[in-house]
Amino acid sequence: MSHAKVFFHASVFLALLLLAAGCQKNKDNPVNTNFTPGDWKVSYYFDRSDKTAAYVSYAFDFKAGGQLTVRNTSTTQSWNGTWSTACDDSAPKLCLTFDPSAPSALRELAEDWLIVSMKDTFMHLEHRSGGGGDTEILHFTRL
Repeated sequence: MSHAKVFFHASVFLALLLLAAGCQKNKDNPVNTNFTPGDWKVSYYFDRSDKTAAYVSYAFDFKAGGQLTVRNTSTTQSWNGTWSTACDDSAPKLCLTFDPSAPSALRELAEDWLIVSMKDTFMHLEHRSGGGGDTEILHFTRL
């Protein structure tokens, strides 16, 4: 066998070995999907551009049992919704829904968000859109 073929086979074997090790690491260190309910704010939202400014006046009250209330902190308006971390068996996700009467900025967040990191004071979520393959990034920080 030529050196090129040996190198190719060794490279493929090494790549598969690294891929398997990476999968095993994720299995041993699962993403936390539990967090303490309470008030959160959007600290970063990216959907083809930084859209964080559209969310500065919203406070998200994640309540036990999956209820969600979003208040506009500059007015007296509020909207209801739901949240769940048990919406997809294949990956840890946070699913958000909002009343149809909610502003379009809130309805834009009604997705099944992949949980990248979830801690007591910070959530990093991502969503890949089906059409263009763009990745939205959403960060919540506890108030």
